[in-house]
Amino acid sequence: MTKRIAVIGAGLAGLACARVLRRAGAYVEIFEQDRIIGGRMATTRVGVVPYDHGAQYLTARSAQFRVFIDELCHAGYAAPWKPNTSSGGGQMNPWYVGTPGMSSIVRPLAESVRIHTSRRVHTIERSDEAWHIWFDDQSVMGPFAVVAVAVPAPQALLLLGRVEEVSEPLARVRMSPCWSLMVRLDQHMQLDQDVFSDMSDVIRWIARNNAKPGRSLKGETMVIHASPQWSRETEDAEPEAVAEELWSEVCHILALPPVRPSQMTAHLWRYGLVEQSLGETFIYSSQQRVGVAGDWCLGRLSEHAYESGSALGRAIVASLD
Repeated sequence: MTKRIAVIGAGLAGLACARVLRRAGAYVEIFEQDRIIGGRMATTRVGVVPYDHGAQYLTARSAQFRVFIDELCHAGYAAPWKPNTSSGGGQMNPWYVGTPGMSSIVRPLAESVRIHTSRRVHTIERSDEAWHIWFDDQSVMGPFAVVAVAVPAPQALLLLGRVEEVSEPLARVRMSPCWSLMVRLDQHMQLDQDVFSDMSDVIRWIARNNAKPGRSLKGETMVIHASPQWSRETEDAEPEAVAEELWSEVCHILALPPVRPSQMTAHLWRYGLVEQSLGETFIYSSQQRVGVAGDWCLGRLSEHAYESGSALGRAIVASLD
């Protein structure tokens, strides 16, 4: 199969889809609106300091994803994480993290695929049994035999609103925002836990980022996630004000001494959490040759994204045989 296929979105779902297509012999191009790949699996840098500001860890509940995680661990891209928690670290399912950052999880999936970053898709249009893609800068690429859309459901709906068999089920999905705060302290904090969850109406998650395997032990880096309700109420607030409010709440909850972080940056994941999933692994129109995938199809876990993207890739391959 030498078909030219476009994948919109370079998160875990899009890259998993691309790997299936590439292994089937398709020529795959991925278009990602951000400057880095990985989506919520990305590791961002503030100055030179890396933070896992999106997904905090992975679990492998399905056999399919467990095989992938085992591959990553064997190749040094991931490692088990056993943080100190209030429950003594006894998670129901083992936790895994990318090493040296969560973005390492997607690195093997990006091999041998052409990825265009900082390319925000504005419109996709089908004519003469082929797809063309328009970008914000008014440029266009195509023709593509198939388009796979692997972005949050509200963004996918904007692109696929005219494809009824895809857009109608997409409208059922509900996603909520999540503020993520990245903090660096010059000195280690004397905390008895590496992870704190559901601490207040404001704070949903606190993690010592530097406590994860493969991270630098200099100073203290922390990632804080706000609760869905608080994030929704402050969605339009300035990041600087959000950062101050969240750090004040963390200091209060953890009874920290008055200390000013050397670095403090807030980032809004506008579609950070899945409130209502699609209830299907993916959607694919074999007639229109367009499909969608994402964690939001099945739930909110990273492995849901992987399974969704892989399944969409297999459906595309089967439709082109």
